[in-house]
Amino acid sequence: MIEEPAMIEAIIDTRQQVDFLWQFFVTVQIAIFALLFIYDRAVESMNVVAKLMAVAGIALFSWINGNALVNTYMLLDSLIHQYAVWYGKPGRFEPSFLQHFVKVSYADRPQVVMVTHSLSFAVVVLALLSRRFIQAKRD
Repeated sequence: MIEEPAMIEAIIDTRQQVDFLWQFFVTVQIAIFALLFIYDRAVESMNVVAKLMAVAGIALFSWINGNALVNTYMLLDSLIHQYAVWYGKPGRFEPSFLQHFVKVSYADRPQVVMVTHSLSFAVVVLALLSRRFIQAKRD
């Protein structure tokens, strides 16, 4: 059995990993959206092969980051559940702490990751394939 301080440290480290993966995802998406909006003429002039390669690269990034987030959330959920089994004895913790730390669940987070990553990918694909999606008609 892992000692309680080591288990808490593992939970905190895993939460930090989740934060890092979300921050990385958001940073990359902001950069992609900025490029699509700022360099719209350059994107418009890309040939089909270049657009397909861009879509493939963005899809690969979304898949890798999404899987990393899902796996990290599943690990975090498992760590917290194990902590609750070993150390979450009734009456040991203040009710709010018990609810928000010991009995918290991340089981729904894979669906959240799937929705956010899929929607951002769809927006990028629409922006790459149809310039009218993100810009007004030019004169």
